[in-house]
Amino acid sequence: MSESCPRCAAPLAGLALCPRCLLAAELPPATLGAALELGEELGRGGMGAVYRARHLGLGRTVAVKLLPAARAAEPEFRRRFEREARALAMLNHPHIVAVHDCGQADGQPYIVMEYVDGQPLSALLPLPPARAAAVVAEVCEALAYAHARGIVHRDIKPANVLLDGDGRVKVADFGIARLIDSEAPGWAITAADRAAGTPHYQAPEALAGAAPDARMDIYAAGVLLYETITGRPPLGAFAPLPGALDAVVRRALAPDPAQRFADAQAMRRALLAASPATPAPAGDALPAEERTWIYAVAMLQAISTAVALWAFLVSLTPRVVRSDEVLPLIMVPGERLADGRMASWARFETWPVLAALATFALAIAAYGALRWHWRRAGLERHAPDTPVREARWVLACGLLSCATYAAGKGLSWDSRPVATYLPVIGGVIEIAALFILWVSILHAWRVGRPLWREPIMWLGFGLAILPPVSEFLIYLRHWTPT
Repeated sequence: MSESCPRCAAPLAGLALCPRCLLAAELPPATLGAALELGEELGRGGMGAVYRARHLGLGRTVAVKLLPAARAAEPEFRRRFEREARALAMLNHPHIVAVHDCGQADGQPYIVMEYVDGQPLSALLPLPPARAAAVVAEVCEALAYAHARGIVHRDIKPANVLLDGDGRVKVADFGIARLIDSEAPGWAITAADRAAGTPHYQAPEALAGAAPDARMDIYAAGVLLYETITGRPPLGAFAPLPGALDAVVRRALAPDPAQRFADAQAMRRALLAASPATPAPAGDALPAEERTWIYAVAMLQAISTAVALWAFLVSLTPRVVRSDEVLPLIMVPGERLADGRMASWARFETWPVLAALATFALAIAAYGALRWHWRRAGLERHAPDTPVREARWVLACGLLSCATYAAGKGLSWDSRPVATYLPVIGGVIEIAALFILWVSILHAWRVGRPLWREPIMWLGFGLAILPPVSEFLIYLRHWTPT
């Protein structure tokens, strides 16, 4: 052997080349099987290392995940690794890393995956609230797809969310994914009393060893959203997020799974509605079909209110009744007339009151169903500072009601025929005012706006009922039993 390096003539120490030339020498690329040419390492975790690779058969760049040799000798980790390959192979979604192949080479298990030319979300934190909401909304879209196929990810965190060069989200690392309510062989690897995943992102029931549930991923997505905006996980009494995003996070992080979003699509809709990049119009962030349901419930509420007012009016309208129509406990003692009849000033009208109670029960049930739907679909928003735009229409109805009443009084002096129809028009306006009032109240309840902060709405309602109240009081003043 030469005593000097054949490349640079430097002294040798028992080597074919000097250390500097050894480091500079081009080594042949590492291969995996006959089709994969491995490149640099992209990342490493508890379930293996990921390398950039060239798939010689497909002629394209891919990512290859290898189970460490020490782990490959353990049956549990080998099964979990194989499970990830099967889980990803079941999923074909633009926001989930795709699997091309899997196998073993010289006893080394591997998964060939789509190569994402980008960065993990953990390297980009924090992000502006609007961008963070958009990213987590795409994560929720991927989770909804996986959940629909019975797969819970169980390890949603910034390191497992990749963003490609165009900013599109790719959810990766299904290494501890599990089928919902499945006892299929190979899927129940983690012991029932042992939590899987990263503790900060685990729901309380997951840490307690509960069976996999899609709402565990909802909790992790809430942690992900908070950390994406602030750069730190929500620990203890965490500071609120800006605007309506805070309500989304706190609902996703509810300790009771029943209080979280019902599914990932509901959380996605809530994120899109709450995102600062897509501000909702004042008092209404609902699509057209959702507004239709509000209008239907508001109409039931208006009918219930109208029936209650009718029952009240019938009960307080004085009249003269025959002596055999006087029943105990339902009529205020009145004046007995010379012919034996009774002047009734007020009484309990059974059927109108029962009709009012029936419509009230129906209206309450409809409102409960609507509120349940809002909560399930993630349509509730915490925006108490957002004015209710329908309030001004209540005021318009009130002004129109008073104008119609004044016109009717004025025209009746001239005995014009048109005055005959004004009471009917006034009644229609009253019903419209009640309907718009309830639309306004429902919108206010949905966004958490206190009703006392809508004085225009209450002023309009007061003006709307002023004409019938005035007419009723005038009637009482001039009524005499005959």
